[in-house]
Amino acid sequence: MTASPQHPAALALQGLFSLANETEREVARRLGLNLTDYRALSTLAQSGPVTVGKLAEDLGATPATATAIVSRMEARGYMARHRDTEDRRQVQVSVTPEASREIMDLMRPLMTATNEHLKSLPAAHQSVVADFLDVAQHLMRDHLHTLSEKDPR
Repeated sequence: MTASPQHPAALALQGLFSLANETEREVARRLGLNLTDYRALSTLAQSGPVTVGKLAEDLGATPATATAIVSRMEARGYMARHRDTEDRRQVQVSVTPEASREIMDLMRPLMTATNEHLKSLPAAHQSVVADFLDVAQHLMRDHLHTLSEKDPR
């Protein structure tokens, strides 16, 4: 039994995933970072300040690994540690403004072009694209959750 052919939009989305991975690698290279460190930086940029333990959890890494990443990134000026204002015993880590600026400088042309293209579409098309991408995110999140629950072989 053969699988039914993929819908062109599904194929385009798979191509987008591949390009996103390549873009992530290239941004990491341009920043002079390995992919693991860049992913930690990106994760932290999206989450905002967190403890190293929370960063480790978000990365699926051990606390020791996250501590090593933070130390490397702090030495490079990409991350900073600071005491929590509520609980001085807690140390939070955050992306430095300089690192945020460097990432935005690399990503802004793509973000601007995408935004401009979307704004040029008729309102009904904009809504369909937004709905599709929202569903695709939910499907990916559900699939990721399913994958993460299965025992690796």
